[in-house]
Amino acid sequence: MIGDLGGGKTQFTKGLAQGLGIKEVITSPTFNYQNIYQGDKLALYHFDLYRSNYLDSDIRDMMFEAFSDPSGITVVEWAEKAKEYWPKNSFVIKFNWISGNVRRIDVR
Repeated sequence: MIGDLGGGKTQFTKGLAQGLGIKEVITSPTFNYQNIYQGDKLALYHFDLYRSNYLDSDIRDMMFEAFSDPSGITVVEWAEKAKEYWPKNSFVIKFNWISGNVRRIDVR
């Protein structure tokens, strides 16, 4: 997911988690880089790279593990910081702040 600070990335992830049947409170993993939640059938791997100026091997390893889990969905906030590691079948979700509470979400 790509977008400005406060653009709706974490809020979107909360809705996705709800759809996966996750009952836990979803928070952005800004300081620990990754949170993992178990849904009814799929796990949600939630990354936040906001504080990361470069991806050390630990973060890359966590991402590769998440990307390769066939029973999981991986969401990466500030994903443009890891563009070279995106799997080929990735969706890019871009949040554009229009005004006030209005956002445009582009998926490609």
